[in-house]
Amino acid sequence: MNPSWGTIGRLATVASLAWAMAAPAAAQLKKFAVQGGAPVPYVAFAPIYIGQQAGFFKEDGLDVEIRYSSGAPQATQLAAAGQADAAMITVEPSINGYEKGIRGKIFFATNNQLIYYIAVPEGSPIQRIEDLKGKKIGVSNFGSAAVPVVRAILRAAGIEPGPDTLVPVGVMDQAMAALQSNNVQALGLFDGIYFGLERAGYKFRYFKHPTLATLGNGGMFASDKAIAARRDDICGFGRGFAKSVVFMLTNPEAATRMWWNVSPAARRGATDAEAMKNGLPEIISTARTYDLGFPPQKRYGVIDQVRFKSYVDLLKQEGVIASAPAVGELVTDSFIDCINQFDAEQVRKVARDWKG
Repeated sequence: MNPSWGTIGRLATVASLAWAMAAPAAAQLKKFAVQGGAPVPYVAFAPIYIGQQAGFFKEDGLDVEIRYSSGAPQATQLAAAGQADAAMITVEPSINGYEKGIRGKIFFATNNQLIYYIAVPEGSPIQRIEDLKGKKIGVSNFGSAAVPVVRAILRAAGIEPGPDTLVPVGVMDQAMAALQSNNVQALGLFDGIYFGLERAGYKFRYFKHPTLATLGNGGMFASDKAIAARRDDICGFGRGFAKSVVFMLTNPEAATRMWWNVSPAARRGATDAEAMKNGLPEIISTARTYDLGFPPQKRYGVIDQVRFKSYVDLLKQEGVIASAPAVGELVTDSFIDCINQFDAEQVRKVARDWKG
């Protein structure tokens, strides 16, 4: 999750999730705190909200609470310090933080693409990455995790970024103002922002990393201590998340309403039909980033360790980290078998029959 959230805050409101665990059996549930890498409810957390409302976490005896933070770095730090059981983040802070003493691992890859990429308006004369030579690209801020990826995309096309190639433009309305005024000719942001802009009616042409575009850089992080002490609970949380993705893909309309329950401000439209027309594409786009083709194609949570290493190497090449830790110090696949032990068709039936 990116640390720039000025306008996203206007799209979401902190709402009570009192319905999530309001059952007599709640006293028997174990608390499980997930630190989200954003300061407010965010559509990327939709599978957690769905799992709460559909009862998927309760099926594994968990009372899951999502907490919010300034961004992925803070979320990682809190989970590493034991102040949360897991964190839903982009992976960069767990990589960057290793040399600063962060000890924990990504135990579940959540998405199927590198969320950072370059966008130009659909009507732009820029047709190829090579056409970006000499152009300015807007990024949310210079500390954004998108920056090294944008630079690497340019370098892969033979373009050496100059000191003024990247320009801080913020996100959402601010970014579009910079683009429409021609202060920048392209944007280097992340998928959640693009989904929101698309929902607002903007159309883009996208340029992605030539070899890492399908490496998901979103994941679930837990400290080494939590992994040792709460294995069953971490597995149950991951399984509930995976079930929620299946639900989301099966019934995106219901998933949209669940998202509105958490963030009423995301419901935009004079009528229910208009609100659904506006909101559904964002949920569908989000769901597609989490779609790993659950059986028979693939299993949820699997981390491509070879390409993960390539991403770590990219961060080193771009000067983000001084040395590249061994991949085994950063990720674990020890939960994957457990997480995928559920009946996907039964979850799809729950989704199809959902009346909430």
